[in-house]
Amino acid sequence: MNPDLKEWVWLANLHGIITRKKIELLRIFESPRQIYDADEIALAQTGILSRDNIASITSVEARDNANRFMEDLAEKNIDVYTLWHKDYPYLLKNICDPPICLYAKGKLFAEETIIAVVGSRKASGYGLSSARKISAELAGYDICVISGMARGIDTAAHQGALSQGGRTIAVLGCGLDIVYPPENKKLMERILEKGAVISEYPPGVQPAPHHFPVRNRIVSGMSVGVLVVEAGEKSGSLITAQLALEQGRDVYALPGNVISVNSKGTNKLIQDGAKLVTSVQDIVEEVYWFKNFENKQVLNPDNYRESKKFTDSLDQDEKKVYDLLSYENLQIDEIQSRLSLDLPILHRVLLSLEMKGLIKRESGGKYIVEP
Repeated sequence: MNPDLKEWVWLANLHGIITRKKIELLRIFESPRQIYDADEIALAQTGILSRDNIASITSVEARDNANRFMEDLAEKNIDVYTLWHKDYPYLLKNICDPPICLYAKGKLFAEETIIAVVGSRKASGYGLSSARKISAELAGYDICVISGMARGIDTAAHQGALSQGGRTIAVLGCGLDIVYPPENKKLMERILEKGAVISEYPPGVQPAPHHFPVRNRIVSGMSVGVLVVEAGEKSGSLITAQLALEQGRDVYALPGNVISVNSKGTNKLIQDGAKLVTSVQDIVEEVYWFKNFENKQVLNPDNYRESKKFTDSLDQDEKKVYDLLSYENLQIDEIQSRLSLDLPILHRVLLSLEMKGLIKRESGGKYIVEP
């Protein structure tokens, strides 16, 4: 066990100090233990702490709380992934305010392809069935589905992934010793069989309204993209979508009935530029650069590039597109106009070439041949 774990837990749970300040303190002092041992003068010299911040750091109560948390974590078999843990999720680590500690039951991985599926707690039958179906299909591509284990769409997303034996992660807005909502106790147990349940709140912390918007940054931060299935005009899922955009993640939305209150938020997202999703392929084609797919098997692009004869195995349409891109980097509409391929066929060809490691799409949207 990390000998400094208690100091990590102590730092994570200091009251009145925002996460960004805690991260800056880690840069200045290099470890939680050094912050823990620092006196008031050293803390004041950082220039970033108020008098109340320093009082919080030096308080006896905070240190006693850390001791109690450590006892609870051990007693309840809860693991701690600190910001410097080798398996702390890499994408989450690189947002502006990552949790100092993640408390977890189940296993986390530093690098994993994850899609968030979120939506209304009061979902329609259409929304629930769509969330289950898409989540099940994502699991079929070995994509982990993350959500908040709330009623409605979140629950359906976890159920869909589990129905295919897939991996799913639930992010709670309370301590891991509390099941919320309580009717999801069996669901939580099923998630733990292959996935994980995590929180930045230590044991004993009850669910509270202000916890959930904060929790949502973890849901989006661990994901390569966020799918909003159903959301009203003031849905918390729209907060998750906004956080995803701020974190540089893709946002997808399932279109809905224009007169349904549950579709007003998702339809507005589409108007504002979110990618309209009608099938799982609309998501898979956007995450190819995190993971290559073919018959649900992970491919190694290096194996293909090592063989000069690999391009000989391409079909006629793939060969045309590959040859064209070998001469010039082009947008999809430019490729279509030059080759006169139907758009569905072109999408299939581009995705196939990307999965084989032969081409890639740059941030500006142009396709280029991999060197």
